[in-house]
Amino acid sequence: MNTAQRLLSNTAIAFAANVLTKAGTALLFIAVGRVLGPTESGMFSLGTTWFTIVFGLSAVGLHEVMVREVAPRRDESRRYLVNFLALRVFLSLITYALLLFGLWLVNPYSPETTQVILIVALAALPEGAFTILQSLFEAHERLGILLVAATVNLVFKLGVGLWLLFSGASIVELVWVVPAATTISLLVFIPGLFRLFRQVPQASSGRLDLPFVRGHLTHLPSFFVIHVLALLDFQADALIISIMLGEEQLGYYAAAQTILLAFNLMPTAIRAALYPLMSRYYKEAPDKLALLYNKVSKYIAALVLPLATGLTLLAGPIIELVYGPDFTPAVAVLQITIWAIVFLFLVEPHARMLLVHNKQRQAAWMMTLATVLNIILNLLLIPAVGINGAAIARLISSLTLYLLFYAYCHFTIMPSKQPFSFRVILATLIMALAVLPLRDLFLLIPIVVGILVYLGAVRLLGGIPDRDLAYWREIYGKKG
Repeated sequence: MNTAQRLLSNTAIAFAANVLTKAGTALLFIAVGRVLGPTESGMFSLGTTWFTIVFGLSAVGLHEVMVREVAPRRDESRRYLVNFLALRVFLSLITYALLLFGLWLVNPYSPETTQVILIVALAALPEGAFTILQSLFEAHERLGILLVAATVNLVFKLGVGLWLLFSGASIVELVWVVPAATTISLLVFIPGLFRLFRQVPQASSGRLDLPFVRGHLTHLPSFFVIHVLALLDFQADALIISIMLGEEQLGYYAAAQTILLAFNLMPTAIRAALYPLMSRYYKEAPDKLALLYNKVSKYIAALVLPLATGLTLLAGPIIELVYGPDFTPAVAVLQITIWAIVFLFLVEPHARMLLVHNKQRQAAWMMTLATVLNIILNLLLIPAVGINGAAIARLISSLTLYLLFYAYCHFTIMPSKQPFSFRVILATLIMALAVLPLRDLFLLIPIVVGILVYLGAVRLLGGIPDRDLAYWREIYGKKG
C-alpha cells in the first residue's frame, strides 16, 4: 500500500473508530432526550462535560508526544507504552480526586446531577489508558484494532444503556454504562499488543523508567497548556449555560452539539492519519511534507464547505426527526455552530505543522487568545441571547484561532495557499439553490440531490483541476 492509499485508509478507519466510540454516548443522549426529556438530557450532558474536563486535564499532551516520538522510532514502543501508560493513569486519579474536592467545596448542582457527574467522570480513568494504547497503534499506523475496540464500546454502552432506559432505570443508574463500556473495550487491545511486539522487535525493555519519564516531561508543559485551553474553549459554553440558564437549556444546546458529533470527529480522524505521517516526513522527506500540507488543506476546504451549507439548510428537519418538536430551540444553535466546525477542519493541517516543528509553545499562545475571547463572548452573549450566544461565541473564537494558526504557519514555517477556491464556493452556492426548495421533502432526497449537484458542479467548473486528478491518480497507483 502506498502513501496516498495508506493515508486515505487510515483516515477512513480513524473516522469510523471515532464515530463508533462516540456514537454510543450520542445515541444514548438522544434516547434520554426523547424518553426522559430535556432536563435529564441536560444532566447527562453536564456529566459528559465534566468527564471531558477530567479526561483532558489528565492528558497533558501525552498522546501527541507519544505519536510524535514513537512514529520514527518504533523499536522503542514498549518503553513508551509502559511509562506513558503509568503516568496517564496516575494523572487521571489525581484529576478525578480534584473533581471530588471541587464539588465538595463549591457545588452549584442538585444532588442527582452531582451523582451523574461523578459517575460519568469515572470513565476518565479507563479512557486515559485507552488513549495511550490508541496513540501507540496510531504511531504504527495500525488503526484496525481501534475499530474493533470502538465497536465493543458501542455495543455494550448502547445495548445495556437502552435496556436500562426502557426498563425504567433512573438517570443515575443509567450512566454507569459509560465507565463500564470503556473498561470492557480495553480488553480488545491485549491480543493486538502481543501481535505488535512479536512483529516489531524492541530495543528496550518495558520497565518503569523514571529518568526516561522526567526527560519527556520537558515537552509536556506547552502541550498541557494547549489541552487546558482546548477544554476551556469547548466546555466553557456548557458550564456557563448550566449555571446561568439551567439543565433544560443545556439540554437544547447539547442536542445541537450531538447532531454535530460526526462533523466534530472528522478533524480528529484527519489528525490521527495525518500526524504520524507528517512527523515522519518532517524527519525523512521535507519536500513531501510541504506537498502534503498544501494538498490536504485544499481538499479539506472542498469537503467541509458544502457539508456546512447543507446542514445549515436542513437543520430544522434534522432536529425534528432526531429529537421531535420539543427541541426546536436547538435549530439555530445547530445552524451557527456548524460554521465553527468548518474552522476546526481548516485549522488541523496548520496545527499539526506547528507540532511537528516543535512549535507547541507558540500554538499555546495563540490558543490562549482564542480561548479568552471565547469565554468573554460567552459571558457577554449568553445572558443577552441565550444559548444562541454560546454558539456565536464559539464561531468567532474558532475563526480567530484558524486565522492565527494559518498566519503563523504561512509567514514563519511554510508559505501556503488560501484553501478556498472561487470554483468550490460557486459549486456550493449552486448546491444550496438546488437543496433550498427540497427542504420539506423526505430528508434523504435533499441530501442525495445536494451531493450529486455539488460533485457535478465542482467537476464542470474545474474545482478539481485536471493536474490534481492526474497527481492523485499517479500517487495512488504507485506501489510502495
